[in-house]
Formats: sequence, C-alpha cells, structure tokens
Amino acid sequence: MIGISKRHIYALLLFLGSFQISAGEDLSSHIINNLLTGGKKSPYPTSIHKNYAVVSIDSLSFGNTNSGSTALVNFKKKDVSKTQFEKKGNKWIYTSEEPIPLQRFEQNDFIDFIQRFSSNKKFQINHTVFPFPINTMNGKEQTKRKLVMPRDWNHLPLSDTYPQLLLFKATTDGGNRKFIIIKDKEIKEEYNFIRINKQWYLIEKYEYE
Repeated sequence: MIGISKRHIYALLLFLGSFQISAGEDLSSHIINNLLTGGKKSPYPTSIHKNYAVVSIDSLSFGNTNSGSTALVNFKKKDVSKTQFEKKGNKWIYTSEEPIPLQRFEQNDFIDFIQRFSSNKKFQINHTVFPFPINTMNGKEQTKRKLVMPRDWNHLPLSDTYPQLLLFKATTDGGNRKFIIIKDKEIKEEYNFIRINKQWYLIEKYEYE
C-alpha cells in the first residue's frame, strides 16, 4: 500500500475497539492519526512511526473525559515516558511528558511478563494455551485457521523485536491485552493475552493479509 487512507485509519480504530462517530476526536484517534501519518506534532520518536507495537487495554475509548495518558515503554533503556494529553474544545493537545523508571510503572506486571515471555522459551510454552489458534484474516473475513501444538511452536521474542511499546490507557485496568504489530502503517499481527489467577496467558493470534 502506498500512503495511508482514512479507510485504513478507521479499520485500525475499529479493530482496537475505540472508534466513535462523534463531534470531536477521541484521544486514541488523535494518537493513531499522528503515528500513522508521522505527524510533526507527535510527541513520539520518529523511530516508532513506521514499525511499532501497540498494547490496548480492553477499550481505548476515553469516553467524555478531558484528559488522558499513554506510556511509551523502552525495554532497552528500562524506562517509561508517560505522556499526558488534554482536550481543548474538540481537539487533543499534547501537554507534558514524565520519564519514570520501569520498576515504578503501574503496569509493570504485564511488562515484566512480556519480557520474561520473550526471553524464556519454557515460560512462553507454559503461558500459551494449546492448541493455539492462528487466524489469517483478509479484512474482516477469515481465510484460514490453523491450530499449533507445543512441538511445532516458534518462539516469539516480542520485547526484543519491538523494543519500544506504546500503551494506551496506562492503568492496570482489565484482564486482557491486545499486543498489536503495525508495519508500514498497516496492522500485520495481533496477539491476545488474558489474565487468569494473576497469571498472563497468550490465547490466540490474528494475521492480516
């Protein structure tokens, strides 16, 4: 695909469960638009504008709130940049950024999990539900589905492959996470995790043609 169209932006927002037809723009729409188009006013480094990973928490919608935050986790530097936005009229404005150590981040349990999941093959197998479904999608249509068993498993070094991770709704809310891979302005993969008895598990994958 050359460039980015509104259709692809809307597809991404619908996919993440956040797009709303309303007066004004919700925070997730504002950030996704900036990231996908490499907007000059984006507070995020240009290195993540093209290929990056996003984690969403249940829903990206901020409802009628007038403020919101995201967090950019850097696994290599072991720190987090919490970015604050405020809504002025119908527009979201980037207002401030606060760097904090990774160990003080309120979502540190999931971040710790992803790092261990990425580096420890046995741990990854034990925290993946088998038979593991891999769904191939063309738009909203499923074109293929296969089930993978542990003997055929290919290790996923997620935090090494994507050393910068953007989290929406930087809170500890909810018992599920969507780890979404975006390459060249298109969604390519989605990994769904759920929390059971305080433990995170990978339950399914979607691949997008």
